[in-house]
Amino acid sequence: MGKIYTGNGWLIKMHGNEHPPIHVHVLHPHGKAAIALDGEVHNTGVPIKVIAEAVVWITANSGIVEAEWEKMNNPRKR
Repeated sequence: MGKIYTGNGWLIKMHGNEHPPIHVHVLHPHGKAAIALDGEVHNTGVPIKVIAEAVVWITANSGIVEAEWEKMNNPRKR
């Protein structure tokens, strides 16, 4: 798993061998969430404030997210 960003008590990671759409995983002491570049969110316990902060970061850094996705999910580039 590739750590992409660390927030205040939470972090964003990218997993390899994942399914589309392009998404990241937000890990927080209270739960975890998957957030896709298209804005879809699957949340199990992450506070809404953290989700909002993560979405802002993901949106502002979509190029980083896409590049990491390509690296982690394309066997030719690993």
